[in-house]
Amino acid sequence: MSDIWKIYGIRYTVQPTRPASKTFIWGDPEEETGGLDYYSWVLTSNDRAIVVDTGAGERKVKSAPGRNWLAPPTDALKQLGVDPAHVEDVILSHAHWDHVGDLGAFPKARFYMNDLEMESITGPDMTYHLLREPYHGDETAQIAGLVYEDRLTFLSGDGTFAPGIDYTLIGGHSAGQLALTVNTERGPVVLATDAIHFWQEVEQERAFIVFHDLRKMLAGYRKLNRMVGGDLGRLLPGHDPLVKSRYPVVATHADGSPFILDLGAAPISW
Repeated sequence: MSDIWKIYGIRYTVQPTRPASKTFIWGDPEEETGGLDYYSWVLTSNDRAIVVDTGAGERKVKSAPGRNWLAPPTDALKQLGVDPAHVEDVILSHAHWDHVGDLGAFPKARFYMNDLEMESITGPDMTYHLLREPYHGDETAQIAGLVYEDRLTFLSGDGTFAPGIDYTLIGGHSAGQLALTVNTERGPVVLATDAIHFWQEVEQERAFIVFHDLRKMLAGYRKLNRMVGGDLGRLLPGHDPLVKSRYPVVATHADGSPFILDLGAAPISW
């Protein structure tokens, strides 16, 4: 099997506007960030597909104020020739609701998550409302259920998931936040998922407002920058609305906005 992978970003929901005061620590309420785009991802090589985060379903998205539902991430998988019912591997970068909200769409999959994330979402951390807010109890129960079904494998620290895919524990945003280094046709690309939401978090060390450990999150920004040698074109954030204008569009929504993006390709603009 080749160790060269394609990375597709699936843009399934959007928050069109979001002030900096609700996005960054000490953010200016008069500054508009451009909102957030919500993604799931899939890595493909030959006949193998690895899903990274499931995204969330329509009901969950519509219950979150200010978010606009676009389409199920599974629709994009089918357009890419990936049948969710036959996906064998799903990596959960962390367990926030918008990343684990459609576990049931992958009935045959084995799931992978950092062990510190499970410790956090089922332990004393969740007695603190501010730490618990990005998680949903029903999804935590589903993840715990996967353990009893022998369908959840815990990843510890850093390691290799498959030839051409390494995982790195970043932490900070959540206790077990993972990033993936993926070998593509243009070389290694770091899929940060929510270890950074916007490129400016690395460019300016601008702290995102949701975190588990502030110091680890800031240290993670520096670590990710080192991992790509300062080339932010090789670092993929989890929610930056600039992603959709910087990478080639593979498929669009009915309104013409980007649905699937080729994130393994070189940026088309910066």
